[in-house]
Amino acid sequence: MSENQTNINSWDGILVNYLKAKDLEEQTEKVVCIGVNLVDKELDLEVELKQEKFIFSLNVTNKLFLKEHGIKSPSAIIGKVLTLKKVLATNPTTKKEVESLRISEVE
Repeated sequence: MSENQTNINSWDGILVNYLKAKDLEEQTEKVVCIGVNLVDKELDLEVELKQEKFIFSLNVTNKLFLKEHGIKSPSAIIGKVLTLKKVLATNPTTKKEVESLRISEVE
């Protein structure tokens, strides 16, 4: 098995703790970006919220927010504090409104 392949005989490394709106206790909360993963144009941030680590998968809206607010490259977000806010967004698959997270500030 090559170094980049996942072990299909184990759940280790497959199940990850994705950050969801329900994980925020308040309407807005701050997280710290501690890492970045970029695979086939999909950008996931490794973030820490109240000493718990999560994966925050960025949608197009959040990627554009970062670019438009001075983040020169995905790696430049590491170490930054992001303010996240809960919003209602339309799920493109179900066409229903769901709670989602938007980046509202970068420090």
